[in-house]
This record gives sequence, C-alpha cells and structure tokens, in this order.
Amino acid sequence: MSKGKVIISAAAGVVLLMLSVFLFNSCSGGGGGGASSGTVALYATDNMSTYKQVTATINKVTLMHTGSGASCVVLTTPAAIDIANLSDVLQLLSVADCPDVPYNRLHIEFDKTVELMDDAGNTSSCSFTSYKDEAHQVNRLQCNADTCVLDINGAVNVLVSQYSKVALDFRLKDFDVNDFGTAACSVTMKVSPLHGREFGHLFRREGITGIVSNLTTSTHSFTLSKQHLSLNVLYSGITSTHQPGLDDLLLRAQQDSLRTRVTASAIDYANRTIEAAEILVKAEGLVSNLTTTDHIFTITYKTGKTMTVDYGTAVVKGALANMAWAEVKLYGYDNTSTNFLAATVEVEYECTVPYDRKREMDTED
Repeated sequence: MSKGKVIISAAAGVVLLMLSVFLFNSCSGGGGGGASSGTVALYATDNMSTYKQVTATINKVTLMHTGSGASCVVLTTPAAIDIANLSDVLQLLSVADCPDVPYNRLHIEFDKTVELMDDAGNTSSCSFTSYKDEAHQVNRLQCNADTCVLDINGAVNVLVSQYSKVALDFRLKDFDVNDFGTAACSVTMKVSPLHGREFGHLFRREGITGIVSNLTTSTHSFTLSKQHLSLNVLYSGITSTHQPGLDDLLLRAQQDSLRTRVTASAIDYANRTIEAAEILVKAEGLVSNLTTTDHIFTITYKTGKTMTVDYGTAVVKGALANMAWAEVKLYGYDNTSTNFLAATVEVEYECTVPYDRKREMDTED
C-alpha cells in the first residue's frame, strides 16, 4: 500500500476557526499504471469577533474510514492556538505520512476549556458545551471533564483517486457565549462545511511558526523548528527595503528562542524547504521607558531580557503605557539607533504586579 503525505495547518485572522481538508492526486509514470499518493491538508482560520483573544488547544486529529476501520493520526502533539493572533495565513502544525485510503471521517479531540479575552481586556475561562449545524440546530459535543471530541462525517470525503477540497468552518463570530467572566461560562459553536470555491475565496498564504536555529546570513537561510518538525527557510527574496536589518533580528530570535513566523511565497514539502515572503519575530513582555515623542519603548521579555523597540510605523492596538503588558511583532532592526522595528504592538493589559506573575503561553500564532 502506498503512502501519501498529510499536512496539517492552522491559520486565521481574528476569530472564525476553520478546519479544511484537500487532496492532490499524484501518480508515478509507466505503461502499466502506478501507485498513487495524495497530500491532505487541515486548516484553521477565523473571521470576525468581539473577542481580542480566543485560545483553544487541539490535542489530536485522526483521519478515519468508517467501513474498513482504517485510520491515520495526523496530529499527535497538543497545539495551543490563539486564533485571534493568526492573521490571513495558513499555519502549519504537523506533517505525517498516511496510507492511501478514502477516509470519510475526521475525528478531532480538543480541550474542553477555551480562554477568551474581550476588547476591554477582560478574560474568562469558558467551556465548549455544544455546536450548531448548518440549520443552526444545537448538537451536543461528546465531552468529559477535560476534553471534547467532534466527528465530522461526509464533509471529509478524502479520495486518493481525485482532487478534493473540503473545509469545516467553526464560525466564532456566530458563537453563543453565556455567563462570560463567571465559572459557568459556556460556548456554543457554529459549525458548517465549506467546499471548493468557498475555500478558494480565502486568498491566504501559508505561514509557519517556530524557533530559529542554524542561522547562516551569508546564504540567507536558517532552520525553523517546531516540536518534531524542522524546515529549511530561505529568505534571500526579502529585500532590505521591505525588512531592514533582518539578519540582526533573526540573530536575536535565535539567541533568545523567540517565536518566529515565516509567511511563505513557496513551499517544497518533499525537501522541507520554504521560500520566505515575510518574517515576523514575536516578543511579549512588560513596557517601560516609553517616549511617545520618539515612538520608542523598552520591552522586558523572557524573565529579564530587554530590547528597545521603535514603534513609529507600527499598528498599535490598545493604550500603550509604562507597566503595560504588550505583544510586539518585529520586522527589522535599525543598526544606527540599535532599535528593533515593530510592525504591530498589541497591549493586553496594565501590569500592577511583578513580571513573573504573567504566564507566557506557547501558542501557534
């Protein structure tokens, strides 16, 4: 039995969560026919919502065939995803090999708890309790004290002999949230499938988040690693006009193990190589030494490490102030001023307690 490569990705913008599956047919040449193999991709994406953060954890994803009992686990390591932080990209989570089987069910296991933050910075730990189908009928999830499972039939008909594209769309903007801010907070999902043309209208590039290593500035390359997956990134196509001082930014990302997101212009899955169109490095921590006239502040991150940030051209969300906790996405470095250059600054809340009170979450964003 031949095997096809399964690629799982997570992507987003602000709050709709979508999982999708598609298959590419690939046959070897020869007069007597050949073995076929396919590539299956799972995606998550979002749309709009009143919530600043929506953090959920996907524990396991399995492709199944209900008739033969065949199955393939394509995600084995839990992935915490802050959906509101994933903007217009498809985020790669895992790569796995699977037998060529016409799977007709997608089995998803995820944490029952989902963390929400509204636009005012108020947070609530809530529980997934049910979901709605296309007719807005409420259906109960299968949940125990800690986890929930969702089985999708029909909408995930993965056939090796043909090209197919299917998406399961968790529309967070249509979620019903009850008792926000209380121990009884619950979330009812809106779930519907997307097909062919609908999926094509997303127009989103694929992105991968991980840790930088093996940086070689002479060849403009580095290794991006996340859990068991490592990919070779080539960034020679990014100009200094678009991202000045990128070598220095990547060096800091490597030294301090800062999470780095690569948006791809092309991906060669066979050789595990990515051609980068854009690279952003995330630092999250406490703001100090804010100078609003020069648009500069210091951020203290990873328990004591600091950098000076120039936010003069950044998109700032929230009220930036000293003692605020902020997430900064950096695109470059100014060698003259020795300031790191911010693309976005998102203020989460004002801190009135020491640095180590805040927990930095390792999320796929």
